[in-house]
Amino acid sequence: MLINRVREEEFGYLVFDDKGDSEIVKFEAKTLIRIGETIDAVTYRPTKVSATAPFHLKSPIIVLLEVTRKCDLTCGHCYISAGNPRENEMDTKAIYRVLDELKEREVFHVLITGGEPFLRDDIVDIINYAEECDFFVQVVTNGFSLTEKVLSQIKNNGHIRFALSYLGGLENGMSNDEALNHLKDKMTLLKKYNFPRMSWVSVTKLNIDRKPDIYKLCQDFGAKSYYQDVMPMGRCKENAHLLLDVDDVEKSVQLFGTGDDEEGDRPKTALEMCYLFEYLFQACKGGRSYAYICSNGDVYPCSNCAAEHLFCAGNVNESSFSDIWENSFKEHRAITWKDFKGCETCELREYFEKGMFCKLRCPPISRVLYNDLLYCGATEYTKAKSLWFARSYF
Repeated sequence: MLINRVREEEFGYLVFDDKGDSEIVKFEAKTLIRIGETIDAVTYRPTKVSATAPFHLKSPIIVLLEVTRKCDLTCGHCYISAGNPRENEMDTKAIYRVLDELKEREVFHVLITGGEPFLRDDIVDIINYAEECDFFVQVVTNGFSLTEKVLSQIKNNGHIRFALSYLGGLENGMSNDEALNHLKDKMTLLKKYNFPRMSWVSVTKLNIDRKPDIYKLCQDFGAKSYYQDVMPMGRCKENAHLLLDVDDVEKSVQLFGTGDDEEGDRPKTALEMCYLFEYLFQACKGGRSYAYICSNGDVYPCSNCAAEHLFCAGNVNESSFSDIWENSFKEHRAITWKDFKGCETCELREYFEKGMFCKLRCPPISRVLYNDLLYCGATEYTKAKSLWFARSYF
């Protein structure tokens, strides 16, 4: 592994290669890191990772930076209920200041999201500034405003990736056929300008049958596709017909085992690394390896907490991000998997002891489903899907 970025933590080093993928390596690799040698990450990978409780990294691996909540769509699944902008959204100067603070904290990945980021007049400047700060940058967009003129103004040093939202089956988006054509057009444009690209798919009852088509299209463009089942949050609370049910499990898992979710002995993506720490320390990644900054400056542990206005840790217009990361999040960081009451009677419990990773212990979703922050974040569908994986691999 040729190291591009490195940050020291109390258990060793977090290292990232030029693609933005990561490893944990032992302190014994210090000399090789210092002189810039290629590292055999497997040799230097620790057998045990420990840290002071309550666990959190020195800084997030990933920060989601919502630059506006304004959107030219009002999709029925949207967790943040995008459409109208928030009051007092940050101006260019404020966003630059936040990016400077994240750089000072040695954050690795900045994910620029909305709303629709390209509805800001200054978005090209923001993206270019984030790249100048030496982040791995990912921009989530519906693609409507992606044009040759726009892309020609964005610096392409290989560290800016575009995530195109698939717009079919979302209610108030597009038909699936229209969405596939739109995705193809924007993938073609991004390929022309040699930008790394992928598709983000919010999986609903209305588009789950098209997962193989989306996967094939992305493969044709050398792009990955990331699938996220919609949850009853934000606008989706009013559009329950979009939610998947237990009858959809077989369709949902049909692409598992393809290249888009292969494991193997390889560096982990930034998000996979966040989930690894979640598993190792038995606590949510939010506020520990991950953070969400709203366009008005409010800071939350994650997007789910932002959607439900839970555990707001402060505002970057009133305090520095550094101060918020160091001194806030205390209530959220005090919660671990052991606090979830629903686990005691869960069908998945026997698989936990075999090493199964269950990421369903989510306070915001638990409150939506059960009016209890610490019961369970699983719908009947997500539990059935988890049981499928448990019975297949454990």
